[in-house]
Parts: sequence; C-alpha cells; structure tokens
Amino acid sequence: MSVRTSLAGLAVAALTGSTLLVTATPATAAVDPDDTTFTPVAADLVGVGSDTSQHAMRLLADGWNATSPAARLASFAATGGGDITLPSGAIKRPNGSGAGKALLYGAGNNADIDFARSSSGPSTAEVQAGLQNFPFALDTLVMAVSGNTASNAPASLTKDQIVDIYDGTVTNWSQVGGKDGIIKPLIPQAGSGTRSFFTSQLQAANGGVAVTLAKSVAEVQEHDDTAVKGDPNAVAPFSEGRAGLLGKTLRLQSGFRADRALYNVVRGADLGTAAVQGLFGENGYLCSSDARGLIERAGFKQLATPARGGACGQATQSATSNFTLNEAVETTLALSGSSAKAKAATLVAQVSGSTAPQGTVTFTSGGTTLATGVPLVSGRATYTATGLPLGSRSFAAEFVPAQGSAFEGSTATTSVVVKAGSAVATTFPTTVKKGKKAKGTVTVTLTGVSSTAAGKVTIKKGATTLASAKLKSGKATVKLPKLPRGKHVLRAVWGGNGVAVGSSKSFTITQK
Repeated sequence: MSVRTSLAGLAVAALTGSTLLVTATPATAAVDPDDTTFTPVAADLVGVGSDTSQHAMRLLADGWNATSPAARLASFAATGGGDITLPSGAIKRPNGSGAGKALLYGAGNNADIDFARSSSGPSTAEVQAGLQNFPFALDTLVMAVSGNTASNAPASLTKDQIVDIYDGTVTNWSQVGGKDGIIKPLIPQAGSGTRSFFTSQLQAANGGVAVTLAKSVAEVQEHDDTAVKGDPNAVAPFSEGRAGLLGKTLRLQSGFRADRALYNVVRGADLGTAAVQGLFGENGYLCSSDARGLIERAGFKQLATPARGGACGQATQSATSNFTLNEAVETTLALSGSSAKAKAATLVAQVSGSTAPQGTVTFTSGGTTLATGVPLVSGRATYTATGLPLGSRSFAAEFVPAQGSAFEGSTATTSVVVKAGSAVATTFPTTVKKGKKAKGTVTVTLTGVSSTAAGKVTIKKGATTLASAKLKSGKATVKLPKLPRGKHVLRAVWGGNGVAVGSSKSFTITQK
C-alpha cells in the first residue's frame, strides 16, 4: 500500500562503549524462514523491523493471507541479511525496531514500507513524526545464559546486579553468587527495540540515571543464541517468547522480568485506512480470536481489546502499560439450514465452548439482518425466516456473548435452497362397490417454479402405505388394494424434491 508523505527526520541515539560481535552480511538476495514467500505489490501491506515479533508476524501473515484479502500482509525478517525485494525495487534488509521505523518518516521514508514491527515504545522523534503504535501482544524480557554448557551464572539475578554487570562494577560471576568466571555481558545491536527496552530498564533500576555500558559489553544480533548457548560466562537480555522457539539452548534466569507490549507501527496518515484497521485495529485480525493461537505459537500472549479492558489495537503514541490479556473462552459456531416450508428456511446455530456459552445469536442474509437476540437453548439457537425468494441463498450466524461474560464471539455461514410450495389433488371415487378396487389420479402442482413434480406419490392410511406410483408430468394413476368394508380416511402424499416442499391431500372412500 502506498502513501506518501515525507515526515520529520529520525534521530537514532546509539549507546557507546560496546564492542560489535555481529559480522556484516553482503547485500545480496537472501531469504529468512520468517520472510514472506511472495513478492509484494503496491496494494499489499509491507512490514519490516523487530526480530522479536518477526515469527509471530509471519504466522499471522499466513493466516491473514489465507482469507484472500484485498491487501495481503507481507513481513520481512530482521535477520537473514542481504536485500529484500519491494514493489519499487530491492533495499538492504532493515535489522531491528529502529531500522524498521526509520523507513516510515524523515530522510529514510520509503513509500513501499507500510508498517514496522517494534518491541519498544516510541521515541520522541517518532512521536513528533506522527507515528502511531498498535499493541497486540505481551512479551517478557529476561536474562539468558548458556543452556548447552553449564553456566557459571547463579540461577537468579536482581536488577541491581544486572546494572552492576553492565556498568562494569561486577566482572566475575563469583561476585553475585555464581562460580568463578569472567562475565561476558552481551547486548543487542544498535537500533534494536530489545536493546532500547533493556537500557530503559537499566536506567530505571539505576535511579533514573542512564547506565554507561562497560567496555566489556559486546553487541550481538538480537535474539541470536550463537554467542550465548556455548559460553559458560555469557549473559544477554532475551525475549522469553523468542527463547522458547530455540529449544533448550538457553537457561532463562529468574529474578529480573520485565513485561512489554509488542507493536506494529504505522504512519499517522495511514491510521484510518481500511487495510491498517482491518489488520491492526481493535476490531482487526491481530486482535481477533483467529489470531490468538498464532500469537501463542510464536511464544507470546494476545492482549485483550479495549472492549475487554485491554489495549489490543488501540493506537497510541506512548509505551503501553496495560497488559490485560485476552483470556476469553473461545467458541465455535456450526450453522445448518433446511427449507421444510415454502419460501422459508429454518436455521440452527450450535455454539460450543469449553464451558456452556452464554449469549444470543444474530442471523443475517446478504447483509440484511433477519433476527437478533435469538436465545441459546442448550447451546442452540433456532430461527425460521419466511417470505424468502426461491433458490439457493446464503445465510450467516453470529454468536454475541452475554455482556460481561468471558466468551468470545464466533461466526459461521451456510447455504440453503429455499423451496417452492406444492399442492396435491386427487380424483378417487367416494364410494366403491363390494368386491371392487378404487382407482384414481393424483396430481402434484408446484407454485412459483416452471418445473413439474417428479418422484412418486403414496397413498397412506395412518402410517400404513397402501399403494404408490411414479409421477409423469406431475400426474400418477394409482390403483388401491381392496379395502375392508366401511369408511376409510386416506392421504395422498408427495415427499417433495430439491426445489419444492412436499404436501398431502386427505380424501375419503367408503367400501361397500
């Protein structure tokens, strides 16, 4: 999707005193497992940025794109190196929240980039440029040490101990209750949202004073376990969710835990567009029940929407501190329908959940509301729509949870052939002489359709079938068996077909 307004410039302040361990990658075409699998076009929504949420956004992109939307979601990983191909050509792969957001405004503004993944709140420059942040998931930052090799670190680190490690006051694990070993403190690369969030935590623990990093602090790629997993002295801040995707290569420390929201950041000019709201808004895909499982598969937890007391999809220009989670009970809705009466359809919505759902069902067809507030009885809502046009018709049902309940809504659709009416006429004699059998004609006519009735008609006395015959051009001649003496109330029955409902006609024969 393209916009395109040039906004104010970006000021990126990198912390000093650290040594870079990340090796440069040639600017050649590259593919990361979290890259989108297609080349986006101008109508698509294209995102780059944070390594933290790249896997989540790849899963969400696959889920969203499977719905065949007007604007597909394309997300390029921070890792992998090389160039990425955009609608207007290739650019060097942006690595990290800051690098992604830098392409949304100022001198770096790139019309092909529509959103940036971010694991930290906005900077002053980003706010001044009008960028808007959509929170969608909760992540927790922890400290990680080697899980492949016995680490010299203690099992737990306090915030004060972490400050002392990163400012160089503490240099050996034995000083904080661990085994003898020179500490190797690591920090994500400049521009990383995790780095920005981590240093803000250090500053808060240091009485609000920014921590000057010791010369021993080395830069590594955000959430890359290469420099940590085999080194007994290494330590690095790590997303708990991202660490979970790596298996058991890391040991996560207790003590320090810092919750943060994950965001998708857009230009202010794009805030109200259908594509942005349809994906990132509080009623959009990322805040829906369909996205919840995908977010959890990536190691995070979905935030609740404002309707449930949370902040998911609520655009903001400040760091989100409302971490209310979507803990609603998911529901599924199965919709079935039939046409047992002329010009009518009976719809049955079955709503299921881990506990009995509470709420009502709304039925619609072709955008027209047929009924609202239909109550659930044993999880089922039934409604019969009448006066409908004949032929195949689509219907939808929506489960509306009871106000204040813990349930999520759900929807389903079905198609029903709305059938025409029919009428049965008979020409049997009213009296039959002794020893004789009655013979008559049964005619079936259909209303509102040009076709004629086919199939067979049956003559019944109560539940007993006396005779049957096939219809030809809507008519059948039926010969009855000899009846016992006396008066008999009979019925001529046609069972209906794919375009018309069945009908019957009662008649009386007196056998002499």
